[in-house]
Amino acid sequence: MYRQPAVARPVSRRAVLRAAVAAPLMLSGLARAEDSYPARPLRLVVPFPAGGSSDALGRVVAAALAKTLGQSVIVENHGGAGGNIAGEYVARAAPDGYTLLMAGQGILAINQPLYGHLRYDPAAFEYVGMMGDNANVLLANPQALAVNSVADLVAQARQKPGEIAYGSNGIGSLSHLTAEIFANAAGVKFLHVPYQGAAPMATDLRAGRIAFCVTGSTLAVSLSKGSGLRPLAVTTGVRLPQLPDTPTLVESGYPTLEAPSWWAAMVPAHTPAPVLERLRQAFTAATSTPDYKHALELQSTLPHPMAASAASGFLENERKKWATAVQSSGAKAS
Repeated sequence: MYRQPAVARPVSRRAVLRAAVAAPLMLSGLARAEDSYPARPLRLVVPFPAGGSSDALGRVVAAALAKTLGQSVIVENHGGAGGNIAGEYVARAAPDGYTLLMAGQGILAINQPLYGHLRYDPAAFEYVGMMGDNANVLLANPQALAVNSVADLVAQARQKPGEIAYGSNGIGSLSHLTAEIFANAAGVKFLHVPYQGAAPMATDLRAGRIAFCVTGSTLAVSLSKGSGLRPLAVTTGVRLPQLPDTPTLVESGYPTLEAPSWWAAMVPAHTPAPVLERLRQAFTAATSTPDYKHALELQSTLPHPMAASAASGFLENERKKWATAVQSSGAKAS
């Protein structure tokens, strides 16, 4: 049946006036919301389950930031998919400064080339500040493999190419890729044994089922106390105060191998500039206190202050670095 096309009705003068009056009111309302920020508790989304070293660091940051902002900062754990669940969750959150993401190399640099496709853009998050560096440590069991240094490990690997087993936190994890970068730099091959978490990996290392592992400094410091396990090197640019006799990989003859596990606070894209600036100022103040630095020390974590002006270049370099590592390792996430 033929229907006569609808004719657009002219907009009344009254409607135009109402819209003209409403627009400034809406803008002033947004301005007041920004001026009063923060007016309610914030959320810090941690990409791993409660109880691990990243969760512990997140809670230290949340407590310090709460003191500075005068509002509660609630830690929410959204684990899974190497951090992608947390990354997507925060990317879709309202860009109002009330939802922050604890993000490291996985979310911001590794997962894109590893998974091939993400439901969020790692480069779109807005940088707030650096939480700290957690060194990765090459930790060996001398009973399983008679080594006292990185040089010993490389010498043994050259005699037994592809036979010396090492553990990581999983395929494509930072510990896996760090070990592969080290192996490539040394010109050797190891046998990779991926684990679903640090606890089962530590069990097998103590039992001698793997010769060494690459793990975070918080766990490595704990494991090396009275266990017979030996830290061979740390991946930070400086030695850890908790492992003063353990050299860096740079000191061990690998000048390009500075690869700490860093953590940054990020917020969704399009967060208003005044809110972002307020957050950055508060974050810098919170992470500069002696109490915060002492809390990092208890977790074998190093401070990593970085101005917002330097963050974009740093993150771009990290994306290139870890994309190359993923490609050279051949790792692919299912």
